[in-house]
Amino acid sequence: MKLRTKLIILVSILVIILMVVTSRITLGYLERHLHDSIAAQQTATVVHVATDIDSTLRSMLELLTASARVVPPAALADPSGAKAFLESRTGLRTLFNNHLFVVDAAGNLLAEVTNQEVRRVENYSDHAFFNKARATRKPLISELTTCCTGTANLREIVFISPILGENGSFKGALLGGIDLSEENALSRFGRITVGNKGFIRIIDRNHMVLIHAEREHTLIKAVPEVARLADAAREGYVGTRETKGRYGDILLTSVTKLGSKDWVVAASYPLTVAYEPVKVVRRLFIISTVAAILGVLVVVSLSMQYLTRPILALERHINELSGKKGKERLVPVSNEDELSRLTETFNTMLAEIDRQTESLRESEDRFRGAFEQAAVGMAIIDREGLLIRTNRRFCDITGRHDDDLAGLDCLALVHTEDRNAAREIMTTMAATEGEPLTREFRFTHGTGRTVWANTAFSPVRGRSGTDDSFIMVVEDVTERKRAEEEILRLNSDLEQRVADRTAALENANRELEAFSYTVSHDLKAPARHISGIVDMVLEDWGGCMEPAHRELMERVAAAAGRMQSMIDGLLELSRVSSDELRRQKVRPADLAREICIELAAAEPARQVDWSVKDVPPANADPELLMTVLENLLGNAWKYTSRNERAEVEFGCEYCSGKDMYYVKDNGAGFDIREAQRLFAPFQRFHPASEFEGNGIGLATVARIIHRHGGTIRAESAPGRGATFYFSLD
Repeated sequence: MKLRTKLIILVSILVIILMVVTSRITLGYLERHLHDSIAAQQTATVVHVATDIDSTLRSMLELLTASARVVPPAALADPSGAKAFLESRTGLRTLFNNHLFVVDAAGNLLAEVTNQEVRRVENYSDHAFFNKARATRKPLISELTTCCTGTANLREIVFISPILGENGSFKGALLGGIDLSEENALSRFGRITVGNKGFIRIIDRNHMVLIHAEREHTLIKAVPEVARLADAAREGYVGTRETKGRYGDILLTSVTKLGSKDWVVAASYPLTVAYEPVKVVRRLFIISTVAAILGVLVVVSLSMQYLTRPILALERHINELSGKKGKERLVPVSNEDELSRLTETFNTMLAEIDRQTESLRESEDRFRGAFEQAAVGMAIIDREGLLIRTNRRFCDITGRHDDDLAGLDCLALVHTEDRNAAREIMTTMAATEGEPLTREFRFTHGTGRTVWANTAFSPVRGRSGTDDSFIMVVEDVTERKRAEEEILRLNSDLEQRVADRTAALENANRELEAFSYTVSHDLKAPARHISGIVDMVLEDWGGCMEPAHRELMERVAAAAGRMQSMIDGLLELSRVSSDELRRQKVRPADLAREICIELAAAEPARQVDWSVKDVPPANADPELLMTVLENLLGNAWKYTSRNERAEVEFGCEYCSGKDMYYVKDNGAGFDIREAQRLFAPFQRFHPASEFEGNGIGLATVARIIHRHGGTIRAESAPGRGATFYFSLD
């Protein structure tokens, strides 16, 4: 298809679309405007009719109430008197079409005036409207009912007004009925028309149609869509919506609720009749649009023929370009419009193409030289894996002549055990649109030996932009692979030796722990015996001993006590090393506060400023963590005992990506240069005469922290207190 034809079609389509859219928007606006206008007029009509109906209902009820006020008291005791009263109310009888009757306070029928052949029921005490009027002493209008006759075929609306005594007591009621099956005071509203085809109807709370222009449509259920719209009107909605009629026709229905009764007045108008003016406008728009389109096609065709004439000349020049040389290849520039700038751009592009063609020729020469002289093996293969071209180094690595390699499947050079992997690599490379891939494969040399090579596949894009061939770069890594295999063998031997040494070390640790526990347990009994014997000697003969002898015995007792304390420390150290860890979420601050309370209760006379900060919870064994805090806080308590005002703080700092808990005091402190033996068993920096202890506590703490995968360290100086930091992984 020619460019001119395409332009004609494109411009014509755009104009047609514009005109169609404009017409559619205009028609849509007219339809919406007409719809809104009809809806507003119809809503106003419904509101006006509802006002008239409310006025009529109130007037009927007020007239009935006025008559009820003048009912003679004797008429309520004499049915004939009641009958005479009803016959005397000529205007009321006319208003209710002779459907009047009187009942006494118990609901018994006293008298009636009616045109109907059926008799009224004799008692109304079981009917809701009567009981409501008797209870409220107010007049009201009933719902649609058959209660007032002896047959279910007669349906009517009952107006009831209480007859009250002088003291306001309920003496009876005056009732008037509207028979909906005959002409009545509300029938005239059903004859009101909306436009030339619209109609009015009244719908009660049970969706029954009370009043309708067509008698056969009264006393039946309203269609579901109208019923739902009537329910919305009872909730306060006043307006117009589209509904579906009883015979499937679409109607514009307006609704409003009566003020005197929860009935709904509905007015409907056929949508097809409402939109009849739009149909005429639509036909006029179609005729005018078709005429305009034909005119546009003629104008566009002539304009495109004039505009495309220079472009056709440029096309002819380009078609003849292959037979031109030098300046003849350039397109003549005739004027200074957009086409002339396009021609100048074409001439510039043509010169650039000639320059790039020459540059490409030189680039091909350089590539050919680099390909042949490369230090690694290089080969060009097609998409089927056949070798197209190879360089000298590739021939050396594979041990074959280039004439033997031409047209050979490259997979034939790969070791048989690596061919499937190489085939998958080539398939993957083709499927991923030329993503470079590198793998190590074994090649079979022409002499039969195996050559390890690091092989890289890269795509070569053709003129169509697809990968029509690939470059395979091969680097001989046989010597490196041999070195790697030797290293792997040595590493395997080293790992086995490490595993053997680790197993031996773990076995030695278990034996050492068992030995420590056995020795500690076996030493505990002799130490206890020594202590007991010394206590007996001091108790029995201490009074008659020489002071020097008594001092010796007391020193023996103290040494036995220290020995028991050291044995207990060894047992505790053995226990924390062997017990199973039972990690759970623990709040260290709660444990620290509990320990501080116990320490303060042990020596209430001491003045200690405790500071336990809110710290993050820890995932730890609660019993072992309690042991850690008891030792660290206990040491802080002990080494601040000589301070007039001791300070002990427990808190946490975030350091190097983890929580570091700490216990800080302002006690005696120690020389940090001796810190390397701080956490070893039985190591003390202060004599027992100065601060009591056995040197096991910090060793126990360190063992627990290490079992939790954490670290512990200390900062201190003599006389300036100490701070112990620990973490729990």
